[in-house]
Amino acid sequence: MPVDFMDELRRREQRVVGYFSDPRFRDWFRPEHLQRAVYAYIERPGKRLRPAVLLFSCGAVGGDEDVALPAAAGIELFHTWTLVHDDVIDHDLKRRGGPTVHEQGRQMGAEELGLQPAAAIDYGNDLAILAGDVQQGWSVCLFAELAAKGVPPEVVLSLIARLESHVLNELIRGELLDVQFATLDLDSLQQDAIIEMLWLKTGILYEFAAMAGAMIGLATPDTDDPTVQAIGQFAAKCGTAFQLQDDILGLVGDERALGKPVGSDVREGKGTTIVYHAFRQAKDSQREFLKRVLGNRQADDADVAQVMRLLRDLGGVEYTNTLAKEYIAQALPCLDGLRPSPSKELLLAWAHFMIEREF
Repeated sequence: MPVDFMDELRRREQRVVGYFSDPRFRDWFRPEHLQRAVYAYIERPGKRLRPAVLLFSCGAVGGDEDVALPAAAGIELFHTWTLVHDDVIDHDLKRRGGPTVHEQGRQMGAEELGLQPAAAIDYGNDLAILAGDVQQGWSVCLFAELAAKGVPPEVVLSLIARLESHVLNELIRGELLDVQFATLDLDSLQQDAIIEMLWLKTGILYEFAAMAGAMIGLATPDTDDPTVQAIGQFAAKCGTAFQLQDDILGLVGDERALGKPVGSDVREGKGTTIVYHAFRQAKDSQREFLKRVLGNRQADDADVAQVMRLLRDLGGVEYTNTLAKEYIAQALPCLDGLRPSPSKELLLAWAHFMIEREF
């Protein structure tokens, strides 16, 4: 991965985080616990890949990234509220190197409000749900600020309408499918259904980020514009590859680099392509062991570690890595119609980062 890509990524991160830091926003959120919850993830270091894709896409069609900055902040915030709620659903305790919002809320409830353990857990979950709700509304407000940057009102309305209808509903559908897949018998998992779920959970927001950047850069409200569609398809395929790589890192990644626990997908029983492939390669005794441990939140560390080894040894990780590379190979030609530019090169570099990243 070229060093300049990471430098460019950090520059976009700094601009987006700077946008959030405007004092006029912070004063919206009261009481203090809600404010701390709303800002918890956005104040921690992160990749900010979705806003970067939006800005790169805007530049790739000849647009001004500065004009698209409110939308870049908006897409990051939209992504953030889904993480806050997802962490509640998955019972995760760590995100971006710190406590998840609901765990931070539990700690505040116990230490600052004097709540008993069960009540503190409820308080943390309640706070996280409310913080996510607030962030979702804030994200729409940020998109509305595009109008002050000179983006035509019909473009702004088209973006908000697509985000709050198509994207929102499909993303939530993907999240529920993920929850449902964790309850299914491993024999019933189907690869096509898993890939669709990954696309809904991850690919669709990347697709929207790229489409939004192109629509702003072209000043068009038309989501069917050929250039908008091409960039969207590119990002959608890369987004699916991103999630496939994320599943791999959930087993073999460095927990310190990831900022979240490795192996938690095993206890949650995530229906991934890694599990799908490994289960079909396993012997009967191995299948029974996988069925017993996957999705068992009380599984001991030794059993979880053994499942992680099995998933690797049975070829699940290698199989999923090959799938991710295939999606990137399908994505790259989507940009053939764009004129050469530094922004186009950054999009291509981002595509390769999707499957080469280690965090």
